[in-house]
Parts: sequence; structure tokens; C-alpha cells
Amino acid sequence: MKVKSIVFSAVVASILSTPVLASLGNTTQNLPLLERGVSSTQMLAQGQPKRFNINIEQATTLKVVSEHFPGFTSTGNRISAVLYNEAGQQVAEASSPRGRFELVRQLQPGNYQLEVTGRSRGGSDDNSYYELHVAY
Repeated sequence: MKVKSIVFSAVVASILSTPVLASLGNTTQNLPLLERGVSSTQMLAQGQPKRFNINIEQATTLKVVSEHFPGFTSTGNRISAVLYNEAGQQVAEASSPRGRFELVRQLQPGNYQLEVTGRSRGGSDDNSYYELHVAY
């Protein structure tokens, strides 16, 4: 009887732990890659962060600028970005209450994550769009 309960406990533990391990392992793999140029249009998720991977192959200066969606005002939009290194340590940040941040940082080769968070104070979703202009 003890053997059955031990086997049952092991099976239940392995079933319950597999999704947790899978979600931890995919935290960087499922993120969109942020490359040089202009990103696709993004929407401010009212305080919910959006993360991007950035792969730096040689020592360089990274510059990321948020631009509000053309044709709409960014007045009242709060947007910020935090850059993390592979170890999850914050290495840079930038923010703006006017819908446009500029993050500039000298980086060594490695994989980084950029987390963008923002809120739109307008009553319409039309002024919640932004693009990221990336150079390195």
C-alpha cells in the first residue's frame, strides 16, 4: 500500500510541476524579438507590461525611443521602459508622462529584455498606440 501511495504522489507531483517548469523555461523564448528599425505598432495595455527580447552581439550603444501612433496626440500618456540583463538585473530605465521615452545605454554582448509599461489617460483607444524605434 505504501508503494502505491509513493508512486501516486510522484505521478501527481510530476504532472503538477511540468507546466510550472515549462512556463519558466519559456519566459524569454516566447517574447517578440526587438530588432533595429521600427517595431510593429503596439498598444499601451493600461499598466500591464509588454516585454521584448534584444540580442546584442557586440559592444554597442542601444537607443530605444517610443513614438506615439502618428495622427494622434500623446498628451497624458505615461510610458516607461526598463532594460534587464540576462541575470534579470535592471541596467537602464526611461519614462515620460508625455508618451515618448528615450532610453540610451552602452551594452556588452548578451541577451536583454526591454519591458514597456504605460497608461493612456484619453477616453479612446486611438491614442494608446506606440512604436519603438531601435538603433544599436
